Parts: sequence; C-alpha cells; structure tokens
Amino acid sequence: MRPVSPQPALDCPPAGGLQLAAPRVLVVEDEMTIAMLIEDMVMELEYEIAAVAPRLEDAMHLLDSDSFDVAMLDVHLNGKTVFPFAAALKARDIPFLFATAYGLRGIPPEFAGQIVLQKPFGPVELRRALTVLSGHA
Repeated sequence: MRPVSPQPALDCPPAGGLQLAAPRVLVVEDEMTIAMLIEDMVMELEYEIAAVAPRLEDAMHLLDSDSFDVAMLDVHLNGKTVFPFAAALKARDIPFLFATAYGLRGIPPEFAGQIVLQKPFGPVELRRALTVLSGHA
C-alpha cells in the first residue's frame, strides 16, 4: 500500500496575508439601462464599481477623490461631451477608456491612443480593455 500524500491547501491566503484589491471602475454613462448592464459586466469580471456618474458635472466632482482607479467614459452625456473630464484624467495620469457607438471617428485627435470600446460590446471586449487599463488579470 502506498502512503497517501497530503493535498495542498487551496484556500490559503497569499504570502504575507495580503489580498490584492480589485481595481475600482468609475462608469460615466447617462443611459441608466446601459450603466446597469456595464455595472453587471464589470462586477462579473471581478472588478469593483466605484460609482456611476450620469452627468459631466457629477464626474468632474469625483476628479480629486481617490475613489476610482480607472474610468469608462461614454462620449455624449445629456447633450455635452465627456472630453473635459477625459482631459483632466489624462493630466492626472488616471487610466480611462471611451465607450461609444461612434467608435474611433467620434474621438478627437488629442485622445489618439486611448482605448475605444464600440457599443454594443460584450464581456470579452470589456475584460480585454480593463485588463490593459488596470494591469489586473
């Protein structure tokens, strides 16, 4: 009879007992049904929702907070564009992406190189984009 070797524990915490926090995502989206769909996808991908900002002014109020790590920006918010907020994020080196039905053609040249998710998008595209933004696999 062979001795049974013990199975490694699968529920051990990482060395040092530290847990890595999931990146916090700010969703800037004025269509509440779309915002809710994005929230569901983000949480299924094991990211955290920091907040949903339906208006440009709401997003601007969050600029100096440390409540989010990355941001998803709808381009058009109740008749305004999100570009002033995007410029402020860029100046602060906060990673962000655009989520828009207009695709790349709706993004000004100063934001060339930013990730653009074409609406509608699914969890695969969202996971890829958030992974690039946050470095969280």
